[in-house]
Amino acid sequence: MRNIFIAMLSVLLITACNSNKTEENKPAEIPKEELVTFVELTKEQFEAVDIQLGKIEKQNIKTSIKASGHLEVPPQNKAEVSTFIGAVVKSIAVLEGSKVQKGQRLAVLEHPDFIKLQEEYITAKSNFSFLEQEFLRQKELYEQNAGTGKIFQKAESEYNSGKAKLNSLESQLKILSVNLNELAKGNISSSMVLTAPISGYIGRINANTGAYAEPNKMLFEIIDNSKIHCDLLVYEKDIFKVKVGQKIHFVITNMPEHQGEHNGKSIEGEIFGINKSFEDNSKAISVHAIIKNENHELIPGMYVSAFIDIGENKTTVVPSEAVFTTDGKEFIFVRNKMTGCTKHPLCAAHEFCAASENCPEHPDCEQHEHSPLKEVCTKHPDCEAHEKCEEVQSEEAFYFTMKEVKKGVSNLGYTEVSFIDDVPEDATIITKGAFYLLSKSKTSGQMDACGQ
Repeated sequence: MRNIFIAMLSVLLITACNSNKTEENKPAEIPKEELVTFVELTKEQFEAVDIQLGKIEKQNIKTSIKASGHLEVPPQNKAEVSTFIGAVVKSIAVLEGSKVQKGQRLAVLEHPDFIKLQEEYITAKSNFSFLEQEFLRQKELYEQNAGTGKIFQKAESEYNSGKAKLNSLESQLKILSVNLNELAKGNISSSMVLTAPISGYIGRINANTGAYAEPNKMLFEIIDNSKIHCDLLVYEKDIFKVKVGQKIHFVITNMPEHQGEHNGKSIEGEIFGINKSFEDNSKAISVHAIIKNENHELIPGMYVSAFIDIGENKTTVVPSEAVFTTDGKEFIFVRNKMTGCTKHPLCAAHEFCAASENCPEHPDCEQHEHSPLKEVCTKHPDCEAHEKCEEVQSEEAFYFTMKEVKKGVSNLGYTEVSFIDDVPEDATIITKGAFYLLSKSKTSGQMDACGQ
């Protein structure tokens, strides 16, 4: 019996020792670092890192058709200027890229044939005067039965022939911008002037001073970008979903910085025309849309990526660059308005306060839920969050709060989001530079809720 008792005691001692050893070898739990969601930037910091602000928007990116295309101008807004007779370029009055008005001088040309054409016109005009008088005289004689019909018919034929030749020469000289009134006085010009047929910008110049300009060869290209529009290709499966009057949103495919220059906004348009035949070697039709946004320096030929709204289902979206991921969750930074807290309306930390039972001093504010330190803040002695709180709004500092979101569809630089907590519809958000604030929040340690 004694041996059984000793054996049981030994087992108990060994179990106790192993239990103590297990507790000793168990690694200590590392407390998870609490995510700091409030960040302050000074005015200098804000400007130095080129942070951009924007607004939460409503867009239709779910019920839409993706399309691509390019920018174009109508045929009546493009012009190619050439000469109708061969001539030598005497001078050029414009440069590529310069703006010109309709009728403005582009170049001066000269050639002996131009002088001969004017001389021929003067001769034809003088000859026509004689033919006209002879025709009227023979007509009068014929009507009075004093002349023969054969002579009258010959006079009439020569008169019509002379008139046709004069009109032809006159039309040619008008095309060459010759002043016919001066020419009628005998003032022959040795050079002809090329003028702009439309207002716009000089695209290309295919001429040099002293060079010979061949007839009907393009010398100047003029483009009027004021009527630039968007041409999109819509494929067969989506053709019958597209209608005149539908809205489009597009961005410049190869220029993402263009969107940033306009606060992240896409360019808006509206469909005004749909082709009724397929484009060459494709099962796609061209859809034409006017551009509504102003102040966009767009150039014909730019490639665009677009979506066409085919329904009314607008959702909350933000620029895709505004959304970032940390600790497995997605957030955006919202700028505090300093007006949200009923207890402290001038304190930036309280924009998004909610009821809490854990703060003895300020039970209505969740910002004070965990406030163990005492006698630190002269304003609010029971709350460590207000150690350096000043109830004064300042333009020299920017306050931001991380707000968790759930991502949805992304398209053309925008991402659909839904907020976990309530956020005002007119809230200002960071659209560029959010990762800088994220890094600042992770390196700042215990941050003061009103600024540090």
